[in-house]
Amino acid sequence: MDDQPEPPKRASGVARGSNRGRLVEVLRRQGPSPRVELARSTGLSFPAISAITARLISDELLCEAESETGTAMSWPGETDEEDAENGRRRGRPAVLLTLNPAFGCIIAVSLRMNQIETLIADFSGSDLAQSRLALATRALDSAALCDLVIAQIDSMLEATATPRHRLLGIGIALQGIVNADTGRHLWSPALSVTDVELAKPIRQAFGVEVVMANDAVAVALAIAAAEPALAQGLSATIMVGHGVGMGVVIDGEARWGAGSEIGHVKLAPNGPQCRCGQRGCIEAHLADYALYRDARTFLDLPPALSQQPSEAQMALLRERAMDGDPRLAHLFRQAGHALAEAVAVTISVLRPQHVILAGSGLQAFEMMRPAYEERLEQAVLPWLLKSTAIHVRPSESVTILDGMVRRTLELVDRNYMETS
Repeated sequence: MDDQPEPPKRASGVARGSNRGRLVEVLRRQGPSPRVELARSTGLSFPAISAITARLISDELLCEAESETGTAMSWPGETDEEDAENGRRRGRPAVLLTLNPAFGCIIAVSLRMNQIETLIADFSGSDLAQSRLALATRALDSAALCDLVIAQIDSMLEATATPRHRLLGIGIALQGIVNADTGRHLWSPALSVTDVELAKPIRQAFGVEVVMANDAVAVALAIAAAEPALAQGLSATIMVGHGVGMGVVIDGEARWGAGSEIGHVKLAPNGPQCRCGQRGCIEAHLADYALYRDARTFLDLPPALSQQPSEAQMALLRERAMDGDPRLAHLFRQAGHALAEAVAVTISVLRPQHVILAGSGLQAFEMMRPAYEERLEQAVLPWLLKSTAIHVRPSESVTILDGMVRRTLELVDRNYMETS
């Protein structure tokens, strides 16, 4: 039995799907709303909404939204009460309710090759501050890894003058294989250590829940939040950049918390070397480090730290390729073929409504496109290919943090809403 301390709660624990949870979910999705609209959106009666919002205001989870002038906002023509029988509105103008930013904060951490990024957000999900620290991540042992994450969280709290008791939850995204259920990091190309218990010491240090996810899962959640249409049904987000991974979202919720290591599906048994130690993986043809490594065999390019090129180095590589070097054109054709194989496997196995291609590596998509489209038509049955919409969404590393903010707030909401 786990001997971890029970995180302190300033409101009673909740069951997912409670009336209070439904109301908070609507506010997160729709933003500030009057009680009348909350009743419509949740399907609850107006008296029920009035009672629930009164309790949540008392608990400081909700507050009245303020306009730029500092006064409470209201919808013209709306009121706080409705006459259900004749549809006439009566009473005072409807005040917009919103999640109370001051209720607390959450911190999201993204640990990737040679960098750790940290973001602090308030209870409404708005960013308060962000930091990025460059360091040799593969030089960290297990203790140093935990100490580093704890120090970055403490630094973010200090930078924003946030008391520890206002910290509600922590989300950590990592490259590689993560056991989201146990909070263990199993393997990552960014680290030399494996099978590290990461969530437990951080939970003990701060006394709050810690949620972990593969970074592709975080990106999938961020994109689903930004474009709700892509969250309908089953959506698979393939992230291309430092590596190649996949996150699956079903109706806006993450599945397979560890993420799918689709980048390590084999294309050829004797292909190029992959960071996982094997040969011929999709990632070994498509990820940033693979493209840059192969380009350095025939171009005079500066060496990459721990074999991971920086954003500036990848921008230089794309620029050289666009200048017309046929050898680089060949590399990006190979990358296009590898990307098509990843999409083909995803469509054939999962049959998703949407496949979303994301990550910084997609900034080179136009150079990959001809080879990608040609190979995809060969690799997927036509009727299967037509059943899936494919979207290209190049994204920056901050998208990972945005997704972890969303995932952590979901956990916080479940813990801080009271069953009703």
